[in-house]
Amino acid sequence: MPKVTFREANRRYRRGLIPAVVLYAIAAFAGSFWIKTFETPPLWVSSLVAVVSVAPVGIVFWLMWRLMRETDEYARLQQAMAMAAGGLITAFVSMAWGFLELYDVVPDMWTFLTGTIFFLSYGLIHRFVMKGPCEPGFGNG
Repeated sequence: MPKVTFREANRRYRRGLIPAVVLYAIAAFAGSFWIKTFETPPLWVSSLVAVVSVAPVGIVFWLMWRLMRETDEYARLQQAMAMAAGGLITAFVSMAWGFLELYDVVPDMWTFLTGTIFFLSYGLIHRFVMKGPCEPGFGNG
């Protein structure tokens, strides 16, 4: 992988992230509306909608991976720690919810929400916890 500047790596990440998120939203909503046009959707339609809806998430994970490979050790460590923390929070919330489901305290959770939990916790950790004194957004500066 050719070395790029930190700024260029982040620019490339954002240039890929925004279209992927827009594509995800379009696929999720359009797929949902398309499924509702069938009284009983064929299996191939449901499968196609599921695969097309999750494909942009795979793109986002690839973009995150590429960003980590293109940045320096400090930025890479911050990304990895935020991802690990997001994964740990996701695992904990999923397990806690699973036990609450088991004992009929809460309703069943849609499994795809674990992705939302991961991205939300990863983003919050990376933005508010992983900032160091040399980072923009740390403290008052």
